[in-house]
Amino acid sequence: MQLSKLTFPVVSFRNLEAPQHIHKQGYRDYFAMVDLRDLPDLSEWRKINVRDPKLSGAVPAKIRASVSDQPELFVFMNRGIVLSVESVQFDNKSGKLTVSLRDPVLHGLLDGGHTYNILLEERDALEEPQYVRIEILEGFRPEDIPQLVDARNTSNQVRDQSLMNLSGEFDKLKKALAKESYAEAIAYKEYEVLPNGDQKPIDVRDIIAILTAFERDHFDDKVHPINAYRSKAACLQHFKDHTKSYQKIYPLAADILELYDLIQLQLPDLYNKVRGGKFGHLTGVTTYKGKHKAHLEFINKDSKYGVPAGFTYPILGGFRALIEEKGGRYVWGKGLDPRQMLQNGLGETLADTIGNFALDARNPSKTGKSPLVWQACYQAARVAYLETN
Repeated sequence: MQLSKLTFPVVSFRNLEAPQHIHKQGYRDYFAMVDLRDLPDLSEWRKINVRDPKLSGAVPAKIRASVSDQPELFVFMNRGIVLSVESVQFDNKSGKLTVSLRDPVLHGLLDGGHTYNILLEERDALEEPQYVRIEILEGFRPEDIPQLVDARNTSNQVRDQSLMNLSGEFDKLKKALAKESYAEAIAYKEYEVLPNGDQKPIDVRDIIAILTAFERDHFDDKVHPINAYRSKAACLQHFKDHTKSYQKIYPLAADILELYDLIQLQLPDLYNKVRGGKFGHLTGVTTYKGKHKAHLEFINKDSKYGVPAGFTYPILGGFRALIEEKGGRYVWGKGLDPRQMLQNGLGETLADTIGNFALDARNPSKTGKSPLVWQACYQAARVAYLETN
């Protein structure tokens, strides 16, 4: 078989030293950090990856979100890409790495197919350098590859949501959303599939995070639920610790989830209206071309924009100012419809507010984590609420 060499610049390169008895067998393990724009073309070297990476669904959506919302953390949050190669050469002077591949059933992309596909699609929209980790395995035999692929593509970790689902902690949430069109698409444990075998696209942790933006027992007009954006794990723990607080939100749960998607769908037009266009030029925003669109599960619509969660959550959290408690449950105060409020003046104000911070920070992660952003959105919604008869 003909030898193929791929040469590309790397930011750093390290050899992980193995014990002598392993080293003697020819096994080598290397790690490199690579700018997304310098990723090599692996289109001819995908055969050994057992998965058929898709550009839609729960896993790609999370990868996209981490690329745009957590640019400085992405290289640490994502497991990266794993290659199996025949040999490795690193030129210390030029900073370029050369990997040699010969046999498509032995060499190529062993793990990280979803990550690789998404990064190729997202990298052209990046304004700042962003990086991914590549692990390179050298010297492995044909009989080793199936075992490596199986091990790298399998996780046996039982996550908190799986245990919580088993103990019935999501039962009341399930009941609140039972009549919604997306009810059967929600995964309440670590891995659930649809009847056709596809992974369920909605993670219960995302729903808990979205509802946390409306938690009023432990947050007010000065202390805001920033963890709704910042940490799904923290939101899940907050849910476990304060289940009764979330039960007050359940009557509005379907409205809130719809509002979450409507913000993503309408924010580009609202921003363009008050700013005279160029929403697609904001750092972190992805403008999709061709057939691919961002699918919004709760309203079952597509958008040509990928809106960073760092923009969406502070705006969503602002609407917490519109709810009141009656009889131990939340209602929209004054009988207001949040969808209409978003379409009208409040939506434009929030779009302008988030735009100011986004242009200044040039980093959606900083925007989403900023107490000032959350405070400004909340105050804008509160003023609109008080001015409504």
